Amino acid sequence: MNILDFKTSKPDPRVLIFLVIVVSVLSCMLFQLTMLYVLFLIVDILMLCQKMQKKAIRFFVVYNVLIVARKALTLISTYYISMIISMIIILLLHVIPIYMVCFVMFNKNHMNEMITALEHMKIPKIFIIPLAVVYRYIPTITEEISNVRISLKMRGLNTSVIGFIMHPVKMIENFMMPLLIRSAKIADELSAATLCKGLDLNNKRTCTTKVRFDFIDGCYCIAFICLAALIVFIDKNYLFFN
Repeated sequence: MNILDFKTSKPDPRVLIFLVIVVSVLSCMLFQLTMLYVLFLIVDILMLCQKMQKKAIRFFVVYNVLIVARKALTLISTYYISMIISMIIILLLHVIPIYMVCFVMFNKNHMNEMITALEHMKIPKIFIIPLAVVYRYIPTITEEISNVRISLKMRGLNTSVIGFIMHPVKMIENFMMPLLIRSAKIADELSAATLCKGLDLNNKRTCTTKVRFDFIDGCYCIAFICLAALIVFIDKNYLFFN
């Protein structure tokens, strides 16, 4: 008799939730660009370990281009323009590591495993149900953005950044309005789908995989706590080390 063996994804969903929280806090705390770059490299290595090589390389290129662009802004004589662009780049440098670790969590963990892990943590369902909707909403809305852009290209409309700068009002009318209407419908559909799966029931849910926080997951958390503490310590004492 053949027995189906469903393997759970690793690391455990709770580990990735923990990493999202830690990376978010670190991105807001760090002041030195060097330590922020170290944090980015750690998250980029995490993506490589999760077999997301193409995305990791793309993020690596984009992040380094932003750093070079920020250095190049010092050569611009117009102070206000360079200051505004530099602030935008710094904001992106802080946000990209958070986006990367969220990208790993949304793409490497199945929703049923995430919900089961949260129920093991005794999280109230009033928080689990909205999270389940958001968990499916982000990939779906990303696909809808791609579909809207394809439909605009079929009509011969420019969907690039240059097109938005040249014709902002027209871009909002042709791109944002269909997306907003579709977004509202998607939210209703996902809410109905979540309730159809029985997430609002008081009965204990079952899962095809054994979601368990094991020794390796604990090592993940301890290692990242140590790295986070070291990064914060060096960031606060950066002038001393120099």
